[in-house]
Amino acid sequence: MCTHFHLSARDGSLTVGRSMEYGQKLEPAFYLHRRGEPLFQPRWPDEAFAAMAEAAPLAGDYGYAGIATKNVLPFAPQLAPLTDRILTDGINEAGLSVSLLWFPDARYEPWRGKDATVLAPLFCNWALAHCGSVAELRERLKQVNFWLPETLASLMPFHAAIVDARGESVVVEFVDGAKVVHANTVGVCTNGPSFPWHRTNLGNYLNLTPDDPQPGMLGSHHAQEPGHGGGLAGLPGNATPPARFVRIAYLKQFSNVPADWDEARQLATHLLNSVDIPRGTVRGEHGYQDYTQYAALKSPTRKLLAFRTDASMHYRALDLSRIDFATVKSGVLDTPPLPDFTVVNA
Repeated sequence: MCTHFHLSARDGSLTVGRSMEYGQKLEPAFYLHRRGEPLFQPRWPDEAFAAMAEAAPLAGDYGYAGIATKNVLPFAPQLAPLTDRILTDGINEAGLSVSLLWFPDARYEPWRGKDATVLAPLFCNWALAHCGSVAELRERLKQVNFWLPETLASLMPFHAAIVDARGESVVVEFVDGAKVVHANTVGVCTNGPSFPWHRTNLGNYLNLTPDDPQPGMLGSHHAQEPGHGGGLAGLPGNATPPARFVRIAYLKQFSNVPADWDEARQLATHLLNSVDIPRGTVRGEHGYQDYTQYAALKSPTRKLLAFRTDASMHYRALDLSRIDFATVKSGVLDTPPLPDFTVVNA
């Protein structure tokens, strides 16, 4: 489970927020990729990947930074050589932000030849390396297919939420073996069902308001709300994707428009906190527990990437404007844990 949204401030700055939920410990870390450096797709002798044996490496026009998750594929050992480079979140030097979110209904595209095929889990890497804007992404998507062998496709179903530095936003889904690009006019994305379903579902909550309800008479009894916030009665509070989509969409709509990046960043952290899932509160079969493993903040306009873990609310950040992507060494950065709080001596 995941939640994604973006905010626009009055000064034109953009902020992207994203939470990552999963049951297997992910160990998130920053990853840097040098501009133009090839990223080789897997080449194994097993039958499922025989078609990729001669595939060209992925290379592009942009350097990028992202969040790698070392244990993202415990059930897919075939992709082990790539696990520290498969990005679920990232931003490139042009300000394009890409996030992959779990989407159980995903059906990737069919094989279309080694020169036009990219392994679906590398969507984020591919987009960040090749596209500087949503407009460019739309054109480049026509040139490639995103494929994965059936043995893995059901274990790694994703869709992508994308925002560029101009504020254009789309959701890319794979439906019945075809790419579908949805304009994200709401600025929110979660998981299944499909994005159009979530957008339509928002109409079921038009009664929500940030204003306190007015007192009324019930018979001879004068009734009034016991405290502020009654206008949000009916706002869904559970952890399902539809509930999180509605919760973020309406809270974002009702919140004061931030003046700048600093205010937007503060608002984004509050919105992310509203969908945080503590360990033990969401349980599935065989003891499986989804919980919020990390939350990320990105600024397409300021070229910033930050995240905090479930163990600490302290964000660590990269400023892409300070990185020379022509010479930086590609790979995972050693990111030591940060203290969750600081004791101030009297």
